[in-house]
Amino acid sequence: MLIETIPEQPDLFALDRWPRRPYCSDDLNAGLVIRSLSQALSKPYIQVNPPKLRVWALFDVDRATAAASWMDAGLPPPSWVTQNRVNGHAHLAYGLSAPVLVDGMEARQAPMRYLCAVESLMREKLKADEGFGGLITKNPVHPLWRTMRGPCMGYELSELAEWLPGLEKHVPRRQPAQVGLGRNVTLFDATRHWAYRAIRDYWGGGLEGWNAWIMKCNLFALGRNGDFMTPLDPRECWWIARSVGKWTWRRTTAEGFSQWQAAQGRKGGMAKGRAYEGQRAKAQLMRASGMTYDAIAAELGTNKRQAIRWAKAG
Repeated sequence: MLIETIPEQPDLFALDRWPRRPYCSDDLNAGLVIRSLSQALSKPYIQVNPPKLRVWALFDVDRATAAASWMDAGLPPPSWVTQNRVNGHAHLAYGLSAPVLVDGMEARQAPMRYLCAVESLMREKLKADEGFGGLITKNPVHPLWRTMRGPCMGYELSELAEWLPGLEKHVPRRQPAQVGLGRNVTLFDATRHWAYRAIRDYWGGGLEGWNAWIMKCNLFALGRNGDFMTPLDPRECWWIARSVGKWTWRRTTAEGFSQWQAAQGRKGGMAKGRAYEGQRAKAQLMRASGMTYDAIAAELGTNKRQAIRWAKAG
């Protein structure tokens, strides 16, 4: 049984399981922005899974009876459902009592494949959108949606598997990131790594350069998305491309790089400055996406103190 919740109910969800600085939006057609959690909770669309971690398994069901689709599919009740009050379409979320690390050096293939199989079969039984990657969902504490809460905020994967006969057929042969799990992270990382250098061709282009740059980012993301066995919805590619493109346009300007190189030259010589070119921009982008300083240091191959300096550099 699901119970309709009051949007203002402060203890509806454990806030320590949400991203520290999630992506969010008032209008998905306008792209995504990164805000503090308190600010993001006021937006109708929000990122609920922290970077590289699966806390909520999300499903997008586009039909009028979406809120009851779990019963038709013979599945346990979701942790929560956010439903469009006009057409009945909904997002169903299942909390994981033991969140799964889906990307990074410490991510393990076995739990990722297990989770991927569970999500794949649940998506099939719910007849949910296969192109929905779950980066952004309907904010369960926003009054725009009808939100219903289930009796269980966290399931063990083994509990969910009990409802899924034939699960072994859904274990992916490829890496989980290629078939649903971590596609957003993979696409985001690929796009931002490419953008750090590609932006230089568009420096100083004004409004015309901005439009060309965003189009280029979107084309890159769409092309990379085509490498996935099950591609993301093109709209999700657009949100990711626009977010990366907007950040790099504002932060990694020719003037910004020149100032950074000059500062590095004063500290330890221009050769060293060229060697670390772009590290600050990378650290700031990763920090803005919610990554910890330890994770940033591991990603950039440096120590935590240096990662903090890069991430906080103005």
